[in-house]
Amino acid sequence: MGYSFRYYVEGITQNANVKMISLNGIAPTKENIQNGRYPLSSHFFAVYRKDNKNANVKKLIDWILSPEGQKIIDNNGYVPLKN
Repeated sequence: MGYSFRYYVEGITQNANVKMISLNGIAPTKENIQNGRYPLSSHFFAVYRKDNKNANVKKLIDWILSPEGQKIIDNNGYVPLKN
């Protein structure tokens, strides 16, 4: 299990003395991470084999991409794909 640097700073430490660093003048805001402007971020992929017959795999990925799944991602300190 892991956490994002944004969640660590804003959610776990909640320490006003810890500052996130802008790179090339771009702050690591949710918007800048979403639109790709902030240069230091990671992409996570959910993939499955084409020949996988388990219907629940696609249902899980569809749910992750749904508004509800994206809201949970956002509420837990990660950056959703879209607003």
